[in-house]
Amino acid sequence: MQRCTESFIIWRDGAPVAFTAGQLIDDKHPILKTHRHLFAEPQTTGHPAPPARLRATEQATDDPGAARTLTPPSSETASAFDPSEHNAKEVFAYLDTASEAEAQRVLDAEAAADSPRAGITKARDKVLADARERDEQAAGPAE
Repeated sequence: MQRCTESFIIWRDGAPVAFTAGQLIDDKHPILKTHRHLFAEPQTTGHPAPPARLRATEQATDDPGAARTLTPPSSETASAFDPSEHNAKEVFAYLDTASEAEAQRVLDAEAAADSPRAGITKARDKVLADARERDEQAAGPAE
């Protein structure tokens, strides 16, 4: 079994699939091929696991309508998908769920590799078009 370390959502076949912090999945679950960095072995101390700690929430301002600054995720906690650490099948599985910006980043990293894989680089236009379509679907209908 693997325990999800932080909540996240992926898109699979045009529908969102959510994984929540603390959720247990089987060791053979396909999400582990592309998102293993978001899972860990559950603790086996014999005691129930403590509840997952929530990240600090943003502080709202006292003045209605006043602007506030949101804190983006720190780069220390975000571990980016590295295509060089995965086989082509795993890279394509990850790209099937990525946003257009993330797909662009991964494809650029693949192209900059010492030995870029032709199958991945040749599929660039299709992968980006599919990611753009997912982004548009996630944004909802155009008004």
